[in-house]
Amino acid sequence: MDAIYLIWYSINSFFNNRIPYLNDLISASQVLQEHSAVQVYFFVFALVLHVSLFASCAMFFLQKNSVRWLVVFQTPLRLVLVIPSISLLLIGARIFPHYSVLLMAGLIGASEILKVWSVWRWSRKC
Repeated sequence: MDAIYLIWYSINSFFNNRIPYLNDLISASQVLQEHSAVQVYFFVFALVLHVSLFASCAMFFLQKNSVRWLVVFQTPLRLVLVIPSISLLLIGARIFPHYSVLLMAGLIGASEILKVWSVWRWSRKC
């Protein structure tokens, strides 16, 4: 699911004539100078999460047991930044713009519980 999110993010960037991550860094460096430290922290947390998503994809495909600790680290960042483990939730929210915020929050919480549980269960089998 992380790979789907990263692909979706990159495709959206390309469709908007941007280079993924590079254009984000450039525009953020210009915009964040005018904002408070809170926005800077959120941007840094988002970057850390995205780097960890690449790492968790690689670790999962390489069948590394330590991926479970990375998943636990990602969970609070995902919840705060509203980036669900089941990336299809974001795609669905874009297709159906009049979704219930409470329903989406519940689905995001459930997706995180499901991901942590499934990765811990999978990693014990390896």
